[in-house]
Amino acid sequence: MFLDIVYLILWAGLGAYCVYSARRLGAILYIAAGFFAFMFGWRLMHVILPIDLYAGIYNIIFRCIAFTFLAVILIIYILYKKTSK
Repeated sequence: MFLDIVYLILWAGLGAYCVYSARRLGAILYIAAGFFAFMFGWRLMHVILPIDLYAGIYNIIFRCIAFTFLAVILIIYILYKKTSK
């Protein structure tokens, strides 16, 4: 239970920091903030609901969504680096 609270604080803090830093560093951090908001919501649902969201089909759904977020962030970053040269 303690570790769940630590993770909730971690994901919320990282999301808030990305939103704060996006004004200076770039709009890609808004997408990263969305990813951290997703991680926060998934962990919160895991704590609240009696279902294990990190097992079975829910784990596959979680990994697909996380992979999609990270792939989009990576593609945008690569395109940004190519155009900034």
